[in-house]
Amino acid sequence: MPHSDIHFEQIASAGLITLDRPDALNALSMDMVLAFTAQLSRWASDDAITHVVLCSSSPRAFCAGGDIKYARQLAVSGDPAGAEPYFRAEYLADVALIEFSKPVIALCDGIVMGGGAGLAQYSQHIVMTETTRFAMPESAIGFFPDVGASLFLGRCPKSVAKLMGMTGHIVGAADCLLLGLASVQVPTASLADLKEKLLHGHVDQMDSIISQFQTDAGQSLLASQRQLIDHIFADGAVESMRDRAVDLAGKMPHNKLLNAIVTAFETRCPLSIKLFNRLLAVTDHLTDPVAAIELDFHLALRLTKRADFAEGIRAIIIDKDQAPQWTPNSLETVTETMLDAVFDRNGLPSLR
Repeated sequence: MPHSDIHFEQIASAGLITLDRPDALNALSMDMVLAFTAQLSRWASDDAITHVVLCSSSPRAFCAGGDIKYARQLAVSGDPAGAEPYFRAEYLADVALIEFSKPVIALCDGIVMGGGAGLAQYSQHIVMTETTRFAMPESAIGFFPDVGASLFLGRCPKSVAKLMGMTGHIVGAADCLLLGLASVQVPTASLADLKEKLLHGHVDQMDSIISQFQTDAGQSLLASQRQLIDHIFADGAVESMRDRAVDLAGKMPHNKLLNAIVTAFETRCPLSIKLFNRLLAVTDHLTDPVAAIELDFHLALRLTKRADFAEGIRAIIIDKDQAPQWTPNSLETVTETMLDAVFDRNGLPSLR
């Protein structure tokens, strides 16, 4: 059955998945993730398919994440299930990709955020371009970096993982290569040619084909700021991290990264910020991404029942007044008891 927002083709021995919802930056609708999971299941047992190429129809965005407007609609519908059906479907698509036994090459041009970052990170080859903008921005909407981000960000230095997960800091290909979040950078102008060669190439040739298009990504911007990042996001209370950022910004008022960090601490959901700090600690020794996604599923069920989720999407995505009213409204008023309640998995359904 054809789908208007996601397309599946077999070309030679390759499967091609094209995300095609450009007006929504390829935000993953319920239909898209259900179709994605079903197609991977078919291709997994199809010997004619040896590898899969995952791409976007638009250079503007690979995928901006989940369909949070729809998730909010479910959350406020009054249905006791709330947003559970959507997040179950989205996370099972990630699980299907993780468990898919054939190589997947993700061509990540433009925006790669949230659920889109998950699709990229669970592919074997993560190709980025000079236009790639990678981030986990969920703390801005009263949610949290999900789809197992505590593991793939957790592979980064802990200070950088906290920077990205708490503040939604956006990085490019050079930083992603440094952090192990990308395999290679390819010029965006060459991406179509690369795709054609991958589709018609033998599965054993993927590395050599990609290397033909590889270019130097240049200097990592984060590398030059690591000392500041390490200082701010050292172990300890989140409030102390914020205070260190404020102190440094006062001494270095023209440092854009410092100013962005301070703004994030001031404007993003306090509970979301603290939640991700705890989540990194909880999953520190976890190696199974499926287990991390199962935990994220339970956290998502708890968080989407809170007022912050609906309020954050209203303020940032729907009304765009950029003035969410968080509850609680400061880091100091987010208690350990509140976090305990979000992490309480008792009575919650399993992911599958």
